[in-house]
Amino acid sequence: MKFKAINTLSIKELFISQIEEMILSGELKPGDKLPTERELADEMNISKTIVHDGIRELARIGFLDVISRKGIYVADYTFTGNLETLLAVIRYRGDTLDSKMITSLLDVRIYLECPALEILCASRTEDDIARLEILQSDMKKALDADIESFANTLFLYRRAIVSLSGNCISPMIMNAFFNASITAWTDYCEFIGREPTYKSLLQTTEYIRNRDATAAIHLFKEQIDQYRSHFEHPHVTDDPVAKMKGRNN
Repeated sequence: MKFKAINTLSIKELFISQIEEMILSGELKPGDKLPTERELADEMNISKTIVHDGIRELARIGFLDVISRKGIYVADYTFTGNLETLLAVIRYRGDTLDSKMITSLLDVRIYLECPALEILCASRTEDDIARLEILQSDMKKALDADIESFANTLFLYRRAIVSLSGNCISPMIMNAFFNASITAWTDYCEFIGREPTYKSLLQTTEYIRNRDATAAIHLFKEQIDQYRSHFEHPHVTDDPVAKMKGRNN
């Protein structure tokens, strides 16, 4: 068995990390002009080549805007950023999200999962249902486990829905936010409760089995709205499954 050598961060990586941190902490704000590459190199006691390459990388991921003949400016990464930028933001925050980012993530889930539910309800096979039932069983076993383990089973179930719908990109998008998602799912499960969360999962599987996309999507959106209320009305604790059953009776 051969182990790889452990290497420290390169000077370029340290340069990028420092500029990222200054931007994400608010020390550098959108529109701020940075010193020239030569001035940065002299001030930070590193080579101009390292500064040049680091700035190109920071521009590529949306943190900086290099304008020819004008200079280097801090970009508004919420407009110029990409997936790497978002992951850098999440890492900086220790895999935790503020309420604005969580509500934005909930919107992304609607964009990803509602079409997936519609497709899966129309095309589901018995093998698909069997796969969901296995994940249901895993969640049932996790009811008495630690909350993070329970949240993990919930993540796997929701990811399976988009995967079984045939979309090969959406599961990878979900995986990119795995750590932050588990943090959010843990908060969700603590707010909603494990038993209601598990019941809603069982109901979702039944809707998929019955090819009832309208009910499945409605239940999903009610769950999202209920969790969203966590940030606006902390004492709202209605059970979305009970509400759906009452509506269907």
